[in-house]
Amino acid sequence: MLHLDLKLPPKIEKKFIAIVNDQFSGSYEKFIESAVKKRENVLSKLIDISEDLGIEDLAENHDYYLYGNKK
Repeated sequence: MLHLDLKLPPKIEKKFIAIVNDQFSGSYEKFIESAVKKRENVLSKLIDISEDLGIEDLAENHDYYLYGNKK
């Protein structure tokens, strides 16, 4: 079983859930597989996802989004 704890703000978490539901039939496994399938394109996929979620500061604040550290 896969467990992700991204510590997203509630507004962004709702957008993320909506994207997974709309584009991946609610399957987080399919979402992750789509990002990992093409190793050379993982960074591009993460950029696309962050843009879809409206996250403009992912590079500067990745510790915040991954681990919940202060911005």
